[in-house]
Amino acid sequence: MRARAAVPALLGVALLAMSAGEARAQGSHPSALVGAEFRSMSFGAALGVKSVREFVVPIGLVFPVSSRLTIDAGTNVVSAQRTDSAGGSVKLSGVTDVVVRGALQLKPDVAVFTVSVNLPTGHRTLGSNQIGLASALATDLVPFPVTNFGSGFGVTTGLALAAPVGPWALGIAGSYRYTGSYQPLLDTSLTLTPGGEIRVRVGADRIVGQGRVSLGVTYSTFSSDEFGGPRRPGKRVIPQVSWSLPLGNNSLALYAWDLYRGAGTIDTVSSNTITAGAQLALHSGRNLFRPQIEYRQSSGLISGRLIGVAARYQIAAGERLSVVPGARFDVGSMKTDTGASASLMGFSASLMMRTTF
Repeated sequence: MRARAAVPALLGVALLAMSAGEARAQGSHPSALVGAEFRSMSFGAALGVKSVREFVVPIGLVFPVSSRLTIDAGTNVVSAQRTDSAGGSVKLSGVTDVVVRGALQLKPDVAVFTVSVNLPTGHRTLGSNQIGLASALATDLVPFPVTNFGSGFGVTTGLALAAPVGPWALGIAGSYRYTGSYQPLLDTSLTLTPGGEIRVRVGADRIVGQGRVSLGVTYSTFSSDEFGGPRRPGKRVIPQVSWSLPLGNNSLALYAWDLYRGAGTIDTVSSNTITAGAQLALHSGRNLFRPQIEYRQSSGLISGRLIGVAARYQIAAGERLSVVPGARFDVGSMKTDTGASASLMGFSASLMMRTTF
């Protein structure tokens, strides 16, 4: 019985591994998500970058068609700016790609089939002066809300399966992603044809004492991109572990994951980012306070470490509306493969609202 109760949660983790967005809400009523998040990161003078800032307005809709089929769609309105040490700045703003997803429970709590369609509504063609800004937003060490402004039309299909085995709930998920050609740079007529991605995730979940332990590993491999010749991304492996346990009416969650990017013909040096953290869930009536601490360490072309302290407060503002203000502060250091190193300091503030209809 314990293992069977863990199967729905494991299916959710498996589906998350196949999707580029957040886990979708499950329920019988349509729901909408809207919010705003501002994040700023300041760098020491040695890197030549003074600051990188990003303001994001996420917009999402979830529509349960039936007890087995759920459709959701989402996008972001983004404005980002990179300022160098000399005072010059580069900006990039607009709407990101719209992603529409469908999840069909072939057999409840056992098998889920998913289809995701990426509509190329975002800013997918960059000027040469905007490449540095896009690269600064996409590092594994410093988490920004939006790291990709746009790409070509894409379709991702996936299947997730889960079943109880003794005290464990075991699951496996697989997906294939196709992305169409697009022009990534303004100063060249070359088009980029991304290779397909195959992603497999295996997970396990069980109750230990009064808590729950979850284990998982995700493996991704890519066929060659075409951009004036073949270029092959390196393989990616992401092991994950988490342990949640009750503390009276509250709870504590400990987690860790490791993102390994293998060397390819695009990135000729492998990289590794290890993250570990803890989050409390403190109940106050219908409201929930979530303080968090997190540590990241990266190696590769960009290496460094980052310590972040964050907090979110989920407020039940009525029967169908929840409001979640949040804040985060980060401090650390970064070093490039050229030997330049500098300190990092950043903060973010957010306000998210979710409502059901």
